[in-house]
Amino acid sequence: MEIGTIGAGDFAQAFAKRALKAGHKVKISNSRGPASLREIVDRLGPEATAATKEEAAACEMVLLAVPWDNVPGTLASLPKWNNQILIDGTNPFHGKAEISHRPMLGTYLPASLLRPWRLEHESLRR
Repeated sequence: MEIGTIGAGDFAQAFAKRALKAGHKVKISNSRGPASLREIVDRLGPEATAATKEEAAACEMVLLAVPWDNVPGTLASLPKWNNQILIDGTNPFHGKAEISHRPMLGTYLPASLLRPWRLEHESLRR
């Protein structure tokens, strides 16, 4: 399976390492573009490639791992979804947004922005 990450921080890199170890291919992206990911991709290995956010979002499974404050802008800039699996790796306690219900927003808000996504991770259990 080809898995895309939107975000290339510590969480996305750890996830990518696990996915690669399980035999998947990974397209990793960030807000600065593929050229900025050369060192990370080299470290991850030959089955990892640097990609644009749009290329990563087109994969069968997508990890969203961006700072909380960047979620709305990141999602709004992506093309229409086509039944991909979304893994919500956002951290509602990371960022500057003034939100009164932070504990539940990590599962509620991204899902509400991405209707009708399926939230799964079964294929990573190998």
